[in-house]
Amino acid sequence: MENEQTLTPEEELEDLLYELFELDFDEEEAIKEVEADVYSFLQQKNDNICALIVLMFIEIMRGNRYKAQSLAYKIWEIGGELPSFFEMIYIENLLSLGLVDMAAILLKPRFEQLAQNIEDFYSVLLKFSVMTGNVALLRRMEGFPAVSKDDAPLFDFANNFTRAGKSDVFKNIQKIILDALGEHICAYEYLLIEANPPHLEIRLYLNAEEARCLVLQQQIRQKIQAYLLSAGETASDLISPVVLNIKSHEAWLPAESEV
Repeated sequence: MENEQTLTPEEELEDLLYELFELDFDEEEAIKEVEADVYSFLQQKNDNICALIVLMFIEIMRGNRYKAQSLAYKIWEIGGELPSFFEMIYIENLLSLGLVDMAAILLKPRFEQLAQNIEDFYSVLLKFSVMTGNVALLRRMEGFPAVSKDDAPLFDFANNFTRAGKSDVFKNIQKIILDALGEHICAYEYLLIEANPPHLEIRLYLNAEEARCLVLQQQIRQKIQAYLLSAGETASDLISPVVLNIKSHEAWLPAESEV
């Protein structure tokens, strides 16, 4: 009889993360089941940094921004070297909370050695570049088509601003969005709508009622329009923020179909 493979604590916690990735953010009962497993790790070692990162993601899913942010700072204080996967998820969590400056510190060495890091950190390198409106970083990532080819339309969208001599417009709109809601978001996603012309939808998830989300969405769109008007720009719909309740956030990964 073959010996059963024994998973390391990090591998078990990674499996728990993938369970969470298959859940919509409103599936609270299933989230609680995973949370109970995470706490079993923390009972053995209350500063298990990988377990704290999983717990941080759980609090983000629930829209508990204050708790998630407290965990972000606790993890930061504990420090130490992390497995690449958990470092990537921690950075993703920081970006979800709009803690861009903290994420930038961790991503800087990854950008400095992009060829060695793009495969493991591609998703967070890309999200950081979009969130900060950094066209130069996006163009660098475009240079690794083996990893980035699926996002060619996004790179082309950003490059259109450069070709028009308006990369500062792309950057400033992203700054307006983060300045307005960065301290309130629980998740940040984006979607390129390949229409004619294409436009970039920025999805900001908050722990707020739908009516409040709509008010904030209107306010932030007005700020963008005011900026574009002052800059003499007319294309106000190329980048459109959408403010949503965190519970409407769908699963990161589709659940595997049952056979």
